[in-house]
Order: sequence, then structure tokens, then C-alpha cells
Amino acid sequence: MNVHFIDTSVLVNILDIPNMNSDKERVLEEYRSLKESEKDTLLLPLATIIETGNHIAHIPNGSVRRTKGKAMAEMLKDMANGNAPWDYYEGEITRDDLLYFSKEFPDMAMQETGIGDLSIISAYNKYKESVPAIGRIRIWSLDTHLSVYEEQMSVRRRRKR
Repeated sequence: MNVHFIDTSVLVNILDIPNMNSDKERVLEEYRSLKESEKDTLLLPLATIIETGNHIAHIPNGSVRRTKGKAMAEMLKDMANGNAPWDYYEGEITRDDLLYFSKEFPDMAMQETGIGDLSIISAYNKYKESVPAIGRIRIWSLDTHLSVYEEQMSVRRRRKR
């Protein structure tokens, strides 16, 4: 199984958000391939949903804002009903995560990494620790500081008792 955490930089291209969609063709080509694959799992973190929604809310043209808002709403409804090509990663932010963010954020801010990105990194790390049969895991991002989060995991098998 290959796991792909979708970053905002990818989702805005999939949803074709104006002025944020310069990599649309490349992203859509990979997206089509991944969603048709039976070996790939796409996960949508909360930060990606919130950040993409904020970008849509700030589109200057009201007609385009409404159209993209409806597209995002439909995507969320499909995801909640299990009809989307990706799943929502629910085990994301706990009180312990908030403590982790409080510890890591000052240094991450110096590297221009925000709390949204930090929460995606945290979800990535939690997922790979909790799911034993991952092959490849990555944060699918067009941002260099997030795209470095990719690794091939050795498949851990549980011992028979």
C-alpha cells in the first residue's frame, strides 16, 4: 500500500483555484493515476481542507468564489459519504499534538513552516507509526519543505501467537 497525504498546494490544482493552479495538468495527471490504482491511498488532512477553503473564500470574483465553494462543498460531502477518491484522516489533532506544536513551532516558523504544515507533518508521522503495512508514504506537495517527507517503509508483520 502506498499512502499519499494531500497538501493544499496539490488540492488547489485539483480544484482549479485561480492564480494557484499553475501545475494543474501535471497534478491532474498524477491524481488520475493514483485514484485508479488499487495500491494507493489518498488522505486529506484537516489543514488542507481549512487552507483550501480559506483560499476559495478570498477569490476576488464572487461568481468564481461561489462556483469553487460549491465544488469544495460537494467534495466534502462526497468524502463524508465515502464517495471520494480520498479519505479524511480523522486521527489528527489531540492535546498531545498541541503540545508538540508548541514545542516545534518556533523553530519551524524560522523555516517558514506554518502550523497547518506542521499538523500535516504530525499526521504523516502518526500514520506511519500506527499502520503496519505501508509500502511508500509521502506528503504529496508541490512545496519543497513538505515534499521531502517521503519514504519507503519496511512492511512490519505481526507475530503469530
